[in-house]
Amino acid sequence: MRFMFAAAAIAALSTPAMAAEFLGPDAAQCRAGSGKDAVLVTVDGFKNREGTLRLELWPGTEGDFMRDHHELVAEGKPYHRVTVPVPASGPARVCVPLPGPGTYAVGAFHSPSGQRKFNFRQDGATFTRNPKVGLSKPKAADVAMRFSNGLSEATVTMNYLRGLGFKPIPRDELQSAESR
Repeated sequence: MRFMFAAAAIAALSTPAMAAEFLGPDAAQCRAGSGKDAVLVTVDGFKNREGTLRLELWPGTEGDFMRDHHELVAEGKPYHRVTVPVPASGPARVCVPLPGPGTYAVGAFHSPSGQRKFNFRQDGATFTRNPKVGLSKPKAADVAMRFSNGLSEATVTMNYLRGLGFKPIPRDELQSAESR
């Protein structure tokens, strides 16, 4: 009896810590045993800890990738957006619900000012499969991934304008910025 009580108390105490592990309004869908289809996207390489992180899910086809979300929704096609504050430290682990197994593309956008409109001079961007990011959108074939039933995972690194292109910030620069 004592063992069952102790196990229940430990489980109750560990739940808030586990809840903080995943970000987003749909974080529960990424927990073990949820029975839901979702992708847990781990985003790292933030140039600063200000503003918001927005993740968007589109169909993984060339014609629908990064298409206006109003049109996609009106046509009954998959689209989902999750916006969260940038975490104070470490990578962001954001739960994005999936409409079911299939091929999708996920983009992650860091806006230090918190604006939704992309400002290429200060904002960061990345996509699933970490393609080279330029001044135009990547091809769907370079970012789309096949997701199965249940929980899937993807890890991406932010890219920011550096010189004449978008690139990840070198690790040594990130470490020195975080130690300030």
